[in-house]
Amino acid sequence: MFLCNHNSCRSQMADGWLRSLRGNSSVGVASAGIVGGTAVKEGAITVMQEAGVDISAYTSDAMADFKPEDFDVVISCCGCGSKLDGDKEAWKQRPVFMDWNLDDPPAIDPGDLSAYRRVRDESKAKVWELLKTVV
Repeated sequence: MFLCNHNSCRSQMADGWLRSLRGNSSVGVASAGIVGGTAVKEGAITVMQEAGVDISAYTSDAMADFKPEDFDVVISCCGCGSKLDGDKEAWKQRPVFMDWNLDDPPAIDPGDLSAYRRVRDESKAKVWELLKTVV
């Protein structure tokens, strides 16, 4: 499970990378936002398409629609681990929990998609490393 604040950019890119890079491995993948109901950012869709990964049909889902016990690995893409306290603590108690703390492209991009591309590439590298540990 890839978690992020809104499931609109970083977690969507990580989800797309894992689906693309897992090959024939039976590694399940989902992504969700602590807060749901947003749309996938056009910038994320564009830069992933540049890399040959289509996330245009992905939807922004809410973490509340999933159960932590259904996942062995939980990745916080945005450094939102601190938001997973109290009634959300179970998400951090899965066998593997990582907080990748990727930058938020919509918040920092100067308008040329460079921040989206950088985070896309950082996400790909992290997903490759993750696959080495779970496959």
